Amino acid sequence: MTAADAPAETLSETPVEPLAENACPSCPHPLDSHDVIARRFCTATSAGHLDRGCVCGAAVNPHVRKKP
Repeated sequence: MTAADAPAETLSETPVEPLAENACPSCPHPLDSHDVIARRFCTATSAGHLDRGCVCGAAVNPHVRKKP
């Protein structure tokens, strides 16, 4: 690919707003609301540049869960 064929902006050049100190890079929930699994899930989501749902405990309404 020549310089003329290159896209104007690459992903690494796209400006990104800084996150708040306790902000998760993958979901709208604060990091301190994540358990170990949710933190690992969100870290992998961010690292892989994936767009997938949230598994954070903060995303689950305990009143909506159905008992088996």
